[in-house]
Amino acid sequence: MKRKIEKMSKFLVLIGLALIMMSCSSENDATSESEMTGAGDSTESSSENSQVEKTDTEVRITWWGSQARHNSTIEALDKYVEKNDVNFSYEYTSWSSYWETLATQAVGNNLPDIIQMSTTDIVNYSKNNQIVSLQPYIDSGIIDLTYVDKNSLSAGTVEGEVTGYPTGVNTVSVVYNKEIFDQAGVDYPKDNWTWSEYLDTAKKIFEETGVQTDIPFLSEARWLAEYVVRSYDYDFYEADGSFGWANDERVLNGLKNAFADIKEMVELGVFIDPEVQIAWATTEDNYIVQGKSAMAFLLSNYYETYSDVLGAPMGICMLPKPDDADKSGMYMNANMYWSISADCEDPETAASILNYMVNDMEAMETILADRGISLSSEIREGLTEVVGEYTANTFDYISSVSEIVEKTNAPDPANAAEAINVLKVNYQALMYGEMDAEEAIDDFVVQATDILGQ
Repeated sequence: MKRKIEKMSKFLVLIGLALIMMSCSSENDATSESEMTGAGDSTESSSENSQVEKTDTEVRITWWGSQARHNSTIEALDKYVEKNDVNFSYEYTSWSSYWETLATQAVGNNLPDIIQMSTTDIVNYSKNNQIVSLQPYIDSGIIDLTYVDKNSLSAGTVEGEVTGYPTGVNTVSVVYNKEIFDQAGVDYPKDNWTWSEYLDTAKKIFEETGVQTDIPFLSEARWLAEYVVRSYDYDFYEADGSFGWANDERVLNGLKNAFADIKEMVELGVFIDPEVQIAWATTEDNYIVQGKSAMAFLLSNYYETYSDVLGAPMGICMLPKPDDADKSGMYMNANMYWSISADCEDPETAASILNYMVNDMEAMETILADRGISLSSEIREGLTEVVGEYTANTFDYISSVSEIVEKTNAPDPANAAEAINVLKVNYQALMYGEMDAEEAIDDFVVQATDILGQ
């Protein structure tokens, strides 16, 4: 029986559609594609204080992301400081080192007051009582849900408690360099394209121009695997945390075929060498923003930053459907969450800041869609007056996806991060020739099932 996930209300879809028709601008990060949470990558670990006269209230806040995210987040929080008697200690880093740092802080009972959480990790932090319920602050109105679709909060709800306020929603996408397509004389992809058409497109462009295509989701194979699984009308996780699809040979073969095709494209030179792609640490490193890659599989919230760095609006479309699949595997995810740690000494102040980061127009005019499309209809409507082309394209894309997707993912089950890491390791081992596609998938299913306690 398929897991039931909370449906996105028609209200959210309709508001999103109205929003999309109007405008837009900029985006997030680079390589460590990690969590539909918009797991950005880039800079070295950093910690700094807001440059304002010291007050008695200092709030530590941490997040991962690109330099663009760091800059916009600090700018938004500095505006908060101007109007409130509080100072911030900013602790930001890339995705690759974020969770190790956080785990060390958790062991020492020294977690920052406000923590950016991912869909994969929020369950464990909630169950370990390392982040607190936001319900008291929702009930008191400190966290204002007046313009927020209440169903969307299910994404940050663990065992009945809202422990993470979703920063927005996003989805998976294929972005492409229009100029390279034009040079190759190849038509732009459509949302209803197939896996075979995607491979043929990459080959044709390579033959005509010598330009390669990114390995799909090399740093986070889960996003590809989940899409394929959903294409065969399964949810990635059942309600009990198991893989309902793991006993369906059609799905298993679909995954294995996709992985094998990607490996073959690497061997043919059509896809970028994994040793090159895995080394990308910033948005600027990515070949597609250098005009050296034709296509890349990305989270939709990356679109703005990638287009901005490229200096031109990239094309964006849905992932190609497996040729024998039942439907498109597109899905919507909470991008990430803001949570309050159990070590926070002033959770009411932290809740007020959290509300500001999601519901304040001034903050959102700075952050835009970097952490996903806002859950607040008021914010979405207001942003249409200030955003530019890149954000508009992101909103438009999210709207198109929302027309065919009626549910958002709940948080992953406990220990999912460890299980998903097996898939990531196996996928990369496949690209390096250390496993074949069948071994990569079969080993993942066995190990993940054991890790998840099924």
